[in-house]
Amino acid sequence: MFGLGFTEIILIAIVALLFIGPDKLPDTMRQIARTFGKIKRAFEDTKSTIQQELNIEELRQEALAYRREIEKAKEDLSAFKNVANKEVNEIKKAAALESFEPKDINDDIDLWDELEEAEKEFEELERDKPKKKPAKAPDPYAKSNHEEQIEKLKAQNEESSQEDSQEEPQTLQFKHLKSQG
Repeated sequence: MFGLGFTEIILIAIVALLFIGPDKLPDTMRQIARTFGKIKRAFEDTKSTIQQELNIEELRQEALAYRREIEKAKEDLSAFKNVANKEVNEIKKAAALESFEPKDINDDIDLWDELEEAEKEFEELERDKPKKKPAKAPDPYAKSNHEEQIEKLKAQNEESSQEDSQEEPQTLQFKHLKSQG
């Protein structure tokens, strides 16, 4: 400690024992140790403060470097914006110089000829088209196909029964009696 050897430390202890005395020596040693501890902590605090200041300075330098980069990027963007604005203005000027006049349909004779031909073809198709009579809607009160078939069967039954009755009059009476009873 402090570059002192063992013999030197023993010599200092003997001198301290003679001057301070054996009763006060332990208290004095504690106070000396506390003082050395306080001095050591003061040096450490100073060292950490200096280190923080150095770190803050480094951070400032980094922040300034970033700021310069951002300013340079802004300048580049503004230059690009100026170039783009110039090009847009040139396009606007070129568009203003060219006059766009819509073409009148009456000026194009070919279109009128095609239109007249198409109208003639349409009229011919309409004339050649066979005229169809509109289909009649089915009568909701008309008899259905089933009802017609039933009537035909009834008519056939009546005809056959009339033929049977002409051949056998007794059978007719029997049928008549059977239906009454």
